[in-house]
Amino acid sequence: MQKQPEIAVRLYENAKFGTTYAKGLYHSAVFNASADVLNPSVKYLLDFYTLERWQHTARTDGQMETLDIVGESELSDALFSWIHRYDCATKAKTLVDGFASLDPSTNKLKLLVDDKGIGLTEGWTLTAKVCRSVYGKKAPTLLATNADLSVY
Repeated sequence: MQKQPEIAVRLYENAKFGTTYAKGLYHSAVFNASADVLNPSVKYLLDFYTLERWQHTARTDGQMETLDIVGESELSDALFSWIHRYDCATKAKTLVDGFASLDPSTNKLKLLVDDKGIGLTEGWTLTAKVCRSVYGKKAPTLLATNADLSVY
């Protein structure tokens, strides 16, 4: 049996949540997050929305199919995100198949990735832990990992 790739997901409370960025347009992501996979080395960006808001961000046929499956099976108070692969060199963001969910009552994080571009198809279920804040440093609000963080 092949070992599951190591991952570290850092969730940051969105300081701009609820504020406007244009007339009638609001920042609506509750959390912004990054997911770093060690092998293969890849970074994903996540923006967690309420189910109601997340449903309105679906753009592709695959995302619409995901909504049909997820909409009925998940808790209504969970937060959801689509997944974007981030290229640090070019700063390009590429939408990949899959989604992430976070249940705020249990801090269970589920991440399903089908990234055909790099050949990564994987699913993780992790428990997010609250991070202590450090004055003067941008520390994540929550951290979910199955890895030794000294490697990152």
